[in-house]
Amino acid sequence: MKYITTCCLSLLALSSATYAQEACETYQIQRGDSLRGIAFSVYGTLDYRQIYDANRDVIGSNPNIIHVGATLKLPCLPGDEADKITAAAQTQAEEMVAEAQARIAEAEAAAAEIASQAAATAEAELAEARAAREAAEAEIRAAQEAAAEAISRAEAEIAQARADAFAAVEAATSLAAPQTAESVRERQIVLITGSDYPPYTDESLPDRGLYTKLVETAFLRADPHQSYKIQFVNDWNSHLDLLMPSLAFDATFPWARPDCENPGMLDVSDLDRCTSYNFSYPFYEVVDGYYSMIGSGFETALSYEAFAGTVICRPEGYSLSNMAKAGLTEPSITLVRPVLVAECFDALRNGDVDIVALDVQVASDAIADIDMEITIVENPNLLEIKSLNIMTHVDNPEGQAVLDTLNRGLTIMQNSGEWHEIVSTALKYQMENQ
Repeated sequence: MKYITTCCLSLLALSSATYAQEACETYQIQRGDSLRGIAFSVYGTLDYRQIYDANRDVIGSNPNIIHVGATLKLPCLPGDEADKITAAAQTQAEEMVAEAQARIAEAEAAAAEIASQAAATAEAELAEARAAREAAEAEIRAAQEAAAEAISRAEAEIAQARADAFAAVEAATSLAAPQTAESVRERQIVLITGSDYPPYTDESLPDRGLYTKLVETAFLRADPHQSYKIQFVNDWNSHLDLLMPSLAFDATFPWARPDCENPGMLDVSDLDRCTSYNFSYPFYEVVDGYYSMIGSGFETALSYEAFAGTVICRPEGYSLSNMAKAGLTEPSITLVRPVLVAECFDALRNGDVDIVALDVQVASDAIADIDMEITIVENPNLLEIKSLNIMTHVDNPEGQAVLDTLNRGLTIMQNSGEWHEIVSTALKYQMENQ
C-alpha cells in the first residue's frame, strides 16, 4: 500500500460570512458557515472539536449541521490571558505617548508665543516643556517595563500551570497504567512507517511528519529512558504482509482501525487486520469523503443508496470498513483498487469510475496536483470519521507493553495541551507549503 495524501485545509472552504472572531467570545452562526471555517478564523486550525465540545447542546449530535442564527461559545485557549495583558499594556503605553505628545505640543506653542515677547521668557518655557517631555518619556518607559513584567508573569503562570498539569497526568497515568516490561526498556524498540503520506509521515517533512512527531513525543513523555528507532520502508504492503508478521519490527504506524466489533461486515484484509494486530489509542482522526465530477449528481447525494450500481475507486491498503457499514460492497457497487491515489483520480477524470472514496487530506492534494479543484468535488453530506492508530502483531510478546507506553504518553500530551500544539504546527506548515 502506498499513500499519497494532502492537508484537508485547502479543501474546506472558509465561509465569507465568518468574520474575524476571538477566543473567549460568542459568535452567531451566519449563512455559509461551518465549524471548520469558524475554528480556522478563531484559532488558525480546522480542528473544530473544541468548539463542538463546548456547544453540543446547541449543535446536536452532528457537527456537520449547524443552524443559522444559533449562538456558539468560543472557548479560551492557553495564552489568551497573556494576549489581553499585552493588548492592555500596549493601549496604556499609546495613551501615555499621546498625552505626552499633546503636552509637548502645548508647551512648544506657548514657547513660540512667548518668544515673540521676550526671548528669555521663551527659553524658560521651552526648558519647562523639555522637562515635561522627559518626565513623560520616563513614565512611558516605566509603563512599558511594567507591561513587560506583567506579560512575563502571565507567561510564567501559564507555563507553570501546564507543567503542573503535565506532572499530575504523568503521575496518574504511571500509577494506573501497567509498567513497561523491563525486557522492553532494556532494548531498543523498532517501529516502521513509510513516506509519501503527508502530513502524517514523510522523511521530507519537518520532524518526518505529524504522526511521527506524535509517536516520538509519546515515548519521551511516557518513558524518557526507553530507547527507540523509527525506520521508513516505503513499500506499505510489505509492512503487514511480511515485516510485522515476521516480528522484524515491534510496531507500525499509522493505520486505520476497521470496525472490528462487526466482523461480519469486514472484507478479508480488514478481518485479518483485526485478528492479527493490537491497536493503540487513536493518535489522530481523519475524515473519509466521496468525490465525483460536478454535474454527475453524486456530489449532492443525501444517502449511500444513491451510489448503488456505481464504480467506486479506493486505493489498495485503505480499509473498506466504513464502506461496508454503508452498504457499499460488491455486487451493489463495482470496486476498483489501484496502487496509487493518483490512479483513482485519473480514472475519475477519464470516466472510468464514478466516485473516489478517500481521506479528505489525501484527496485535496491529489486533486490539486492534476488541477481539477473546480471540476472534482466532495459530497458534503456523506462523511465518515476514522482513527489512525499504531499496531503491534499479536505474536509479539512485548507488543502490548509497547502500546501501553505509547498510550500513556499520548494521554499526557493530550492533557497538557502538547498534542494540540504539535498538530496545529504541522497542519499550518502543510497549508503554507501546499
